Amino acid sequence: MEQEHTADPWAPGNILIRLRNSETVHIEPYNLYLHQAIHLTDLLYTRPELENAFPHIFEEPSLPILLEIGCYMGETVAEAGKRNPEFNILGVDIKYKRVVKSCNRIKREKLTNAKIAVGDARELLAILPDHSLFGILAFFPDPWQKRRHEKHRFLDDLFFETASRKLSGNGFIWIKTDNRAYFEEVIERVRKFDFTITDKLPLPRPLVGEKYRTFFEQLFQRKNKPIHQLFIRKSI
Repeated sequence: MEQEHTADPWAPGNILIRLRNSETVHIEPYNLYLHQAIHLTDLLYTRPELENAFPHIFEEPSLPILLEIGCYMGETVAEAGKRNPEFNILGVDIKYKRVVKSCNRIKREKLTNAKIAVGDARELLAILPDHSLFGILAFFPDPWQKRRHEKHRFLDDLFFETASRKLSGNGFIWIKTDNRAYFEEVIERVRKFDFTITDKLPLPRPLVGEKYRTFFEQLFQRKNKPIHQLFIRKSI
């Protein structure tokens, strides 16, 4: 069913929704990436497009689906898609530059099992069918380090509650962060939900065995910051 875009016309992804609906939108200054995004209809999906077409946005929609939250410039989406043709990969981000560059990376690699969605990750995760995801990758979400900003952290109770519904039986979440306090907070939250912290995932070696060092991971490593990694598996 077609879903109207949310009330805020400037919320992530909503301008693209309006432009693709042939609405008149006055945008100043000119945004090159937004206008490129209009034409990436086979790679880049808005919230209503994703809701209407998922999982048939993929050439082989029956393959298990991995969701990367905060795909940045598409490094992990493209690498995971190339190394794991038995999976479909959906990357999500809120910035037009990031999603357009992710799509361009996918095009260069000629991948048919990788797609991108633009918008708020909470909204996009919420509209996906229950039990439709095999895995969720959350690499270096914003730690919102000031105490008064901690309420904005993505990996909160609502995320784990929603993820539990969206993951298939035995599905998993793979988390990386450079922030030790955030990492410990996540461990405490996981215990409230139907998940188990594990070092064994139901995945082929090419996915688990690769480092998937994102831009942020490489940046933190150059600063000699430790990387904290967590595998969480949904109980069957």
